[in-house]
Amino acid sequence: MITLIFNERPHHPSARHGLDMLLMLVTLEQPSSALFVGEGIWQLVEPVNQPDPLKKIGLLPNLFEFERFYTTQDSLTNAGLSENHLRVPVTILSASEVDALLHRDSKHRISFGREPQQHN
Repeated sequence: MITLIFNERPHHPSARHGLDMLLMLVTLEQPSSALFVGEGIWQLVEPVNQPDPLKKIGLLPNLFEFERFYTTQDSLTNAGLSENHLRVPVTILSASEVDALLHRDSKHRISFGREPQQHN
């Protein structure tokens, strides 16, 4: 499986590049997952009264039945968000589950933005 890690805000160029990569992987039916951490959680929030550079993200669960969107409770809490604020359904992972996703379940990891911090 290929895990894409998103950790920048929606208007950062890496957000769009990551979404394009995820759409390509899903279209080609490649096993993949998307982890939104830190500032990347904002990519899952639909903007109000401003352009939405990531509106295609809604195609993934609806058109392609992609369900492997992940985040952490820390990312939600630090942003002052809950699951109800997010435009797609997500699975909330613990730190140990994130480590398992990244180091056991994923053959490849691609980070769109800064390198993620290590979890203890």
